[in-house]
Amino acid sequence: MSEPIGVQAGRVCPGCGWEDSVPLLWGLPDPEAMRLAERGQVALGGCLVMGEDPAFACRSCGLQWGREEEPTADEQELADLLGVRHLDVVRALGAGWRRESVPDETGHRQWFLSGAPAQVALGVEGPWFVLARPLTRWAEPLQLQPADRQPFTRDDLLYLPEVVAEAADEIAARRRRSFRWCRTCRRVQSPEWFTGAARSCRRCEAAVDRFDADVMRLGHS
Repeated sequence: MSEPIGVQAGRVCPGCGWEDSVPLLWGLPDPEAMRLAERGQVALGGCLVMGEDPAFACRSCGLQWGREEEPTADEQELADLLGVRHLDVVRALGAGWRRESVPDETGHRQWFLSGAPAQVALGVEGPWFVLARPLTRWAEPLQLQPADRQPFTRDDLLYLPEVVAEAADEIAARRRRSFRWCRTCRRVQSPEWFTGAARSCRRCEAAVDRFDADVMRLGHS
């Protein structure tokens, strides 16, 4: 199935306050959906589709709630910090923003990321915000590429959304051109996840090292 599965990041249950909601599937489930439901990665809503059915089910309290088009907690926080509607953010910058901390950054700027791997970083401070190219290292805090930073105001987002969108697209395109393919996990990863010319990302290399260590330990036992 192509839909996201598992706990939905940023989807905080309005009933219990836990971030433990999974997609709620409606209609006659196929064998794959049944297996995912048994693993707790999705929930089954029933065969009758009404058209206004909730999109998520909380595994903690059982509440069925929400719509796919509604903002996540992080997306709503971003809109609130900018003092605009969520739709205004989507119009200029798209959806899928998630909160992120940048330890080395000074001031009171709040940072958000978009894309997987991360492609655009957005820092908000009052009515101003800046777009930047993120650098994500495996098992290390987020870093930013200062050369790509572009400042904007809330008015730019509201009245010049095409200008803001073009700047974000340029940063994302530059970031995507640097992505590499890991031959082990067979996923696209950012270049910081690789050591030199290695063809496997650092996460996969670490997993292989742990496996080799376990084999050696068992061999000596």
